[in-house]
Amino acid sequence: MKRIEAIIPQSKMTDTFSAMKELNIGGFTYYDSKGRGVNPPAAVHSGRGTSLYTPEFNANLTVFTVVDDATVEQVVNKILASTSTGLAGEGKIFVSDIDEIIDIGTKTKEKP
Repeated sequence: MKRIEAIIPQSKMTDTFSAMKELNIGGFTYYDSKGRGVNPPAAVHSGRGTSLYTPEFNANLTVFTVVDDATVEQVVNKILASTSTGLAGEGKIFVSDIDEIIDIGTKTKEKP
């Protein structure tokens, strides 16, 4: 099994979630994240909209799921199709091996 972790812009949240639901992968987890890559964050209006400031970090989402090895390419392609516009700095996708899975409720090990 593989863990697929994607760091995407918050503006792509709805598109990415819809694409992942189409695959019926069983579930995914996401959380808000901030980071800084090659591209600087965009300037935003202050609370009253009277001035601009540039935040230190970009606002992103980190989405992850665990899938069978045979499904990895399909999931990665769906994430790319729903998020990529071809510009640099749109995020990253990480794929890693799962060595062990333990169910918290039953305290049993599952086969990865």
